[in-house]
Amino acid sequence: MSLAGGIERVWVAGRASAAAIADLLLPDLCSGCDTAAPARNGLCKACVIDLMHLTGLPYCLRCGSTLGPYIKVVYGDGCAFCPTPLPRFARVVRLGPYAPPLRHIVHQLKYRRSTTMLERLGLLLAEAVDGCGDVGELDVIAPVPSWWSRRLMRGVDHAALLAEAVGRRMDLPIAPVLRRVRNTPPQVGRSRTQRVHNVRGAFDAVADDDLGGARVLLIDDVTTTGATASECARMLLRAGAVRVTLAVVGKAEPYKAYAPRLQTPGGATNMD
Repeated sequence: MSLAGGIERVWVAGRASAAAIADLLLPDLCSGCDTAAPARNGLCKACVIDLMHLTGLPYCLRCGSTLGPYIKVVYGDGCAFCPTPLPRFARVVRLGPYAPPLRHIVHQLKYRRSTTMLERLGLLLAEAVDGCGDVGELDVIAPVPSWWSRRLMRGVDHAALLAEAVGRRMDLPIAPVLRRVRNTPPQVGRSRTQRVHNVRGAFDAVADDDLGGARVLLIDDVTTTGATASECARMLLRAGAVRVTLAVVGKAEPYKAYAPRLQTPGGATNMD
């Protein structure tokens, strides 16, 4: 084991112990809003309703953007919001826009190491994939890898945990067929062109994994422009995969892109 790997294991174990102690001392809170309201299956009633609204929104099959009622989308060509050129993955499956309560649930997992909603996220993503008739058969699940120092600081490999949760629901093997070979600055605040250049060459396929003819389900928490997932898909296809489908919890997009579609019959939402 490398020195970095050993340090990471010790650090993660210590952070996990601290989190377990905190769970014993702190009251149960809703994973979607962090309030002390009584929660069922990890969420309060208001967040359950908001989650249903988010997961019910129509979206583009190629980029994951929320679609309005009059926006046309052709599966092969995508929609008006799709980047040019299109990402290397064939299809996007998402739960909803990266907005509350999905955003808070991801933050709980990613930065607070809370796995309260992990199995539910796995179930929702598995059901979303199963509900897409154009995905077809799948052979293996692969998480988008993060750099070791980021896993160390967070104390969790959130994409790997999500992949494992989805795999348990879909009865598919998890294969860490991707590795991150170069650390990159955060993508936040960069244009799509800058994001593409930022992650170019940052990933590689593990040489001893045979992907010949494999249909891969690529798992990540959030997609914005699709640059990172597209680079991962490029390496998977180069390694022999015949199709890559991206499955994410949320699509990061402007609030105005989906806000009008979230209005309840009474005209109110709980998205603040």
